[in-house]
Amino acid sequence: MKLRYALAFWSIVSAIAPMGISGAGTLVVDATAAYPEGPLWRNGKLLYVEYAGPGIKIWDGKHLRSYWSGDHCGASGLISYRRNHILVACYDANQIVELDEIGRQVRVIDKDGAGRPFIGPNDFAADGAGGIYVSASGVYDLKAPISGTILYLPPGKGTLVEMANLIHYSNGLALSKDGKSLLVSEMLAGRILQFPVKPDGTLGPRTVWARMQDLAPPTPHEDAYNGPDGFKLGPDGNYYIAHNGSGRVLVVSDDKKLVRIITVPTPYVTNMNFGADGTGTVYITGVFDPWKAPFPGAVYRWTK
Repeated sequence: MKLRYALAFWSIVSAIAPMGISGAGTLVVDATAAYPEGPLWRNGKLLYVEYAGPGIKIWDGKHLRSYWSGDHCGASGLISYRRNHILVACYDANQIVELDEIGRQVRVIDKDGAGRPFIGPNDFAADGAGGIYVSASGVYDLKAPISGTILYLPPGKGTLVEMANLIHYSNGLALSKDGKSLLVSEMLAGRILQFPVKPDGTLGPRTVWARMQDLAPPTPHEDAYNGPDGFKLGPDGNYYIAHNGSGRVLVVSDDKKLVRIITVPTPYVTNMNFGADGTGTVYITGVFDPWKAPFPGAVYRWTK
């Protein structure tokens, strides 16, 4: 979710990010992250973006440093791509940037295969066959026309193809446990959509997989902007949903039963991903104040 230009809908709780521990089993990796998102465990290190920062940071377990910077990018998501490359979603620049194995820029994609620009590239999901699905969220405003889309980057160096549209702020996405569907966070509708995946990667008609209100009890101060942000299928076969506006990650089984709630101090949880030991370690990104510079946030490591 991007709220840099949106109105606040929650009065922020007292600043507790600098504390080293935010709860049992939760360690703060970065207490001064500027709107962090898109955590990615890669080659024994954690990478994540700072939407309100210069680009990508990397953490080796002891030290933080800059990995890549992109002017006016507004980075939102990361995914491994083609051997040891990385794709970066540049939400503000309306671009997808490909980096090589040492973080050098290889190419920039700013249009789909039909020559049309896309608005707000946000997150990624791999299809297991070398292709990548991309959410292009559209405008983060309940009153704006619904303009979220799902794009697909075929294996190899293909061009982006629009697979679905008219999604009310498409955000996190993941292939289902059986590999037959793409699940997509429709953030401003407060629900998860399901699209059948065809052999060529195209998507069938959408259905509603689940509504957030049916997965877990509401939290205080929820409003119309509260909804699902990052979305991942965990190595344990459960789905992990960043519940933005509620300060938590919902862990949900394949039959849509709530397994666990992971809470963190940042009310606006943006995304999560898994470490070397799978769901035994979950890296979580979140924001305290997503509407006022310097957009303070934090990165957490949660362990069972």
